[in-house]
Amino acid sequence: MPEVDPRLEVKRELLRHPRVIHQRLYAEPADREQLAAALPVFMPFKGGGYASVLWVLDWDHRLPSKDLFLRLYAYYTDEARQRGLRSQQDRQAEIAREDVFPEFDVPDMAGLVADEAYEAEVPVSGQMGKFRLVSEWRRQIDARMGAQAEEIVRRSAAFKELSSQVRARPPGLGDLEAAEWASPSESGHSRWGIDVWYLRNFNGMVGEGTAFLVDLQEDRVIAQRDFQFRSG
Repeated sequence: MPEVDPRLEVKRELLRHPRVIHQRLYAEPADREQLAAALPVFMPFKGGGYASVLWVLDWDHRLPSKDLFLRLYAYYTDEARQRGLRSQQDRQAEIAREDVFPEFDVPDMAGLVADEAYEAEVPVSGQMGKFRLVSEWRRQIDARMGAQAEEIVRRSAAFKELSSQVRARPPGLGDLEAAEWASPSESGHSRWGIDVWYLRNFNGMVGEGTAFLVDLQEDRVIAQRDFQFRSG
């Protein structure tokens, strides 16, 4: 099976959730052209290319919708694609059973079977948001690679400067942590990297930290960003 380009495929075929169809959103070829023009580059985590992809424009459980979700399900092999199609068909059947009246809530198209899964918010009026890798395996990092990424951050000038500024870091926050894989479509970097997290504070409800993007091949920190999270 030849490799496919996700940015070309979205122009060819876009599966819209029934509630998106109901609202007549993104119904024209020009709409798909607009989506394609806004897409980043997607690079497979494994193998040389994608065998197939499935693009889904999902609803936000609101009528009228405010922020749709553009989902990319990517497959390395035809066998994986068949599993993904079966999960898609099962979800569509579930939606059809519950889609009786517009005011009834129905399932969305999140969590379909795929080798790689991404999502981005698409405001009904506004620009597409940043894509996020949402595959569950994104936090599965080989211990050796994780330790290597943490050590790269530890000896970097960026981390030394940050740690010198964090004078009252609460105890119990732990050390550097190789937290998850970062795809090129998220980071803008030319290769997959590892996000190494360093928590600066946490009050039991809200935490703050810094994420360092590490390129193992180049043996260096590529970028850093601050982040916040809520527990539970």
